[in-house]
Amino acid sequence: MTRHPLATVAIAIAIAIVVVILVTAPMLFRHLTDSMLFYPSRGQWRTPEALGLGYRELWLDAEGERLQTWWIAGDESGPVILMFHGNAGTIADRLENVRLFVEHLGASVLQVEYPGYGDSSGRPSEASLYAAGEAGWKESRKLAAGRPLVVFGRSLGGAVAIDVAANQQVDALVAESTFTSLPDLAPATGLPLARHLVAYRFDSLDKIAQIHAPVLLIHGDHDELVSYSMAGRLYKAATAAASRHLHTVRGGTHNDTWAIGGEDYWRAWSNLIAGLG
Repeated sequence: MTRHPLATVAIAIAIAIVVVILVTAPMLFRHLTDSMLFYPSRGQWRTPEALGLGYRELWLDAEGERLQTWWIAGDESGPVILMFHGNAGTIADRLENVRLFVEHLGASVLQVEYPGYGDSSGRPSEASLYAAGEAGWKESRKLAAGRPLVVFGRSLGGAVAIDVAANQQVDALVAESTFTSLPDLAPATGLPLARHLVAYRFDSLDKIAQIHAPVLLIHGDHDELVSYSMAGRLYKAATAAASRHLHTVRGGTHNDTWAIGGEDYWRAWSNLIAGLG
């Protein structure tokens, strides 16, 4: 039976369309994910000196990209906190939080700026944020010089911190207002089939089960962006941790847990650090 020429053309067109979809879909998904996940600001609108904090600016290499970091030294006997911020702004926006770490815990803090944020080169992605996390870990190990090293992240930074703690040697992990995975978080956007459209996974639920260091999870029970239930799921998954604790900030929303948590908030931090010796 001879195939009609028009049918042959139609089949060729259909195949071409499928190929185009297969080739372009990943790029479209990444563009969509990037536009909804990352909100970087370029440059730094202030430095730690604006809050009376002495600091050193250190530049790290992360797979060929130049990363900006700030090292704020606290008490010589205090812990070192490797800090990763959320998906918007820069390290300059987190300086009030850093000052409280110094005041309440005597901590020294290494703030790591993501690729494409602040004065760092490159562009943000799941892989580039993990590379930034590893570079920050290497530098913080040198700076700690035997002191306890706590890797800390808030929101998206929690996913970076969890990745570091799952793959590197740290003394403790603190993850605040963070999510189980990006596909789990995606439906909150309201987009149809959102969990199937994201280009990245940031699968913290799987990784936290691999962490052996002590784990402290902090979450506000009125978090409007990341459901409080995700903190419970992360806590339940952290079965290999030397110790685990979920601290609930009553009335806390996504961005204010550290600001309104009060003495209970800092007691949770102090208890974790005291257990490290």
